[in-house]
Amino acid sequence: MAKRHLNWPWWRKWRISATVASVYDAPDRLRRKQAVLVGTLTHPKWLIFNCPCRRHHRVMINLNPAQRPAWNVVKTSPLTLTPSVDETLVGSRCHYIVHNGRIHWTSSS
Repeated sequence: MAKRHLNWPWWRKWRISATVASVYDAPDRLRRKQAVLVGTLTHPKWLIFNCPCRRHHRVMINLNPAQRPAWNVVKTSPLTLTPSVDETLVGSRCHYIVHNGRIHWTSSS
């Protein structure tokens, strides 16, 4: 019996996998359920990750409280982010909460 399923990333929780100094230092490709923190833990600027939707578009979340709107990383591993992420794209909407490393989709209103 093959153990391929152990390598599938479905069981992993979302987490911050790297910290970089600038958005230009963020890798072009990110692994599934991984985010990159731009700045430092004490002075975060951005959180970058691929959206968990089927389109997997790049999401950049502002973490600087001096600029609005701003989000807060409550926990890095597993990742908890407040408030919810709500993006409207052409023809679709991605609205979800990242809590304890899991994505909780919200109903569109």
